[in-house]
Amino acid sequence: MQALDLAAVVEEVQPRPWPYYTVALLVSEQYRSVAPGQFVMVQAGTGIEPYLRRAFSVFDVSERRGGFRIELLGKVVGRGTARLAASRAGDELPLLGPLGHGFEPPAAGTPALVAGGVGSAALLLLARKMLARGVRFDFYYGGRSVLDLACGDRFRVLAEASGGRYLTTTEDGSAGERGLITAPLERALESGRHDALFTCGPHGLMRRVAELASAYGVDGQAALETAMGCGYGACLGCAVTCRDGGYALCCKNGPVFALDGVRW
Repeated sequence: MQALDLAAVVEEVQPRPWPYYTVALLVSEQYRSVAPGQFVMVQAGTGIEPYLRRAFSVFDVSERRGGFRIELLGKVVGRGTARLAASRAGDELPLLGPLGHGFEPPAAGTPALVAGGVGSAALLLLARKMLARGVRFDFYYGGRSVLDLACGDRFRVLAEASGGRYLTTTEDGSAGERGLITAPLERALESGRHDALFTCGPHGLMRRVAELASAYGVDGQAALETAMGCGYGACLGCAVTCRDGGYALCCKNGPVFALDGVRW
């Protein structure tokens, strides 16, 4: 699939809740076949700052008359994300994508999808694809508080429709089990429930998921959240250290990597 650099029209911006938000963009036919885990580079605002585009996973895709609508799930953490959240319906934003290599969904088994905070953005399309294939999956969603479980209802509906479970943890106990999401995940691995792991979130979470995958002998994939300057391999700013001693570019060779292929 060839990436295109086009102007996307903002349809709406919704708090999910604040400081999380979704931006819905009207895009071209090119996004019909976007893969789970692929991303876009979007220019936030029309001024000189922020100078570089920001990378966002394609959170969701739906068909619209004459084209498609994609959603980006973001969190206000700096100038770029704040400017994007301030977009208004009708604004045109330069958008480069779809970019990168996405997840390879399983055809069977009972996989686990493990998200931390805004890392869930890379996993919604994967959940939809698993459900469409008749694959039962559990969704594990962790955050510091209930506010970090953005769009949790969407994941709950998909997981339960597949015959699986939706489990949450928060560090402050405001939703689900108090603690880290890797605790219930490890209990499930001990029971032999999962044969594959798919994750996106903070680096520490993904490192722990990789450790659990190794300890329990299951395969897994992670969508890395490395900062990017260009999105297509020219700036060399998103190097990932590989377990074999070499390097890969997150934008060009990823952002999805095998859990056992990264030197965490």
